[in-house]
Amino acid sequence: MSLTSNPAIASILDAILAELGSGQPLYLVGGSVRGLLLGRPFNDLDFVMPDDPTSLAKAVARRLKAGFFVLDDVRRTTRIVHTDAMGKMFPLDFVKFTGNTLVEDLQSRDFTVNAMAISMHDLATIIDPLKGREDLKQGRLSLCNPESLIADPVRVLRGIRLAIQFGFDFGPGLERKFQEAAVSLPNTSYERQRDEFFKILEGNDPAQGIVYCRQFNVFETLIPGLVQQEGIPASDPHVYPLIEHTWRVVKYLDQLLKAIQSDKSSEVEQTWWLLAAKKAFAPYSDQMEKFFQEELTPGRNKSSLALFGALLHDLGKPMTMKVGEDGRLHYYNHAQVGADLALEVAKRLKLSKAECNWVTDLVRHHMDLLPLINGRTALTPRVIYRFYQKVDEVGVAILLHTLADTIGTYGETLSREKWEQAVTIAAQFLSAWWDHKESLVNPTPLLDGNDIQRLFGLNPGKKIGELLDALLEAQAGGEIKTQEEAEAFIMKQIK
Repeated sequence: MSLTSNPAIASILDAILAELGSGQPLYLVGGSVRGLLLGRPFNDLDFVMPDDPTSLAKAVARRLKAGFFVLDDVRRTTRIVHTDAMGKMFPLDFVKFTGNTLVEDLQSRDFTVNAMAISMHDLATIIDPLKGREDLKQGRLSLCNPESLIADPVRVLRGIRLAIQFGFDFGPGLERKFQEAAVSLPNTSYERQRDEFFKILEGNDPAQGIVYCRQFNVFETLIPGLVQQEGIPASDPHVYPLIEHTWRVVKYLDQLLKAIQSDKSSEVEQTWWLLAAKKAFAPYSDQMEKFFQEELTPGRNKSSLALFGALLHDLGKPMTMKVGEDGRLHYYNHAQVGADLALEVAKRLKLSKAECNWVTDLVRHHMDLLPLINGRTALTPRVIYRFYQKVDEVGVAILLHTLADTIGTYGETLSREKWEQAVTIAAQFLSAWWDHKESLVNPTPLLDGNDIQRLFGLNPGKKIGELLDALLEAQAGGEIKTQEEAEAFIMKQIK
């Protein structure tokens, strides 16, 4: 594979060369060089040069008819917001050397596999002073210099992401250095920690990423509440200790999410429980795949938010844990307490307001469907209506979370009967959301507030809202179908 074998990349490089002086140094660096050697696609291009790149980047942006802005005045970092033929953003970053030479710049980077370069005047030659190519061949992560992690502790999270993404091993002593560097994570911005962590959640094995984060003491800074789950034993019906239950829920949710994605379903083991879920969800797989790929905030999709919510779903258990008269551990009201803690975490990581609400609703209501699965509550149209009135679209994520939570609770002791019950209920809720939304989820009221005031001589106020809520629930339940029935219903409610 060569840089010019891709017509789109070749076109970008031609535009850069057209603006680059014949003797002006410019080097392609970072992930694109690594991707080139691995034969993998890449989604951006990073360039470094000894001088301020602003003028060059502006000229290239004009030639490409792309957006341009300065990312960092101090480091002389600029970005061209290029869009590929598929309409996807393909950024080009231009940065001034860190240090005085290319070698000094490469030595200042994180891992040797990211510290190779290609001169724009010689696209066939890999510049590799730190032997990154050898580490790439060996599947090994090595630091560019002993101070790499001290200079930027967020590189611990990046190292976890790269290890999982490419199947790299950690070089000699690197795991210990990760543990030592994680102590300094509080000295870095939560936004940068968040961005790297969400890339782990969006990767091919987020559960393994959580294992590494525990191993390297990342959660002490990132999500301290998870550390409090360590040492809490399993409590019936749970078969796993609390922290293991948590990461297993993430693992199983990730498998369910991949199972409904046409391009990723083959990546997960086709267990009996997963096959049963795929079969039940088949009529809605396209809608679900699109739903979880949607982004509430650019760069973070609902799939990653659902996994984040799964990681946080039992945050309230350590604070609510009590030994009951039966000798068992109980966690009364842990979902509400956990929702408050999850909101604190989401705000600390600077998630948007919409994301904070989304994740908090998932945690607060993650147990709402358990009475149905356990047979303590009958599934009726009214139950479906009430559920979606509380959680709206987050309900779709809660359905899958509930299934992952069920597997993570019972493990190998899960009966096919209980799983079939859980999957059947989830499928009925999905059907309501996508097939019967206008009747079961958001029915159009047969009477509005003005009608009720006019027909029954009521004054505006809280009572009108209560009557409308009752009417809509009765409509969703199929009990009210005409305006005449609606009027009779309201009259009965008033009396």
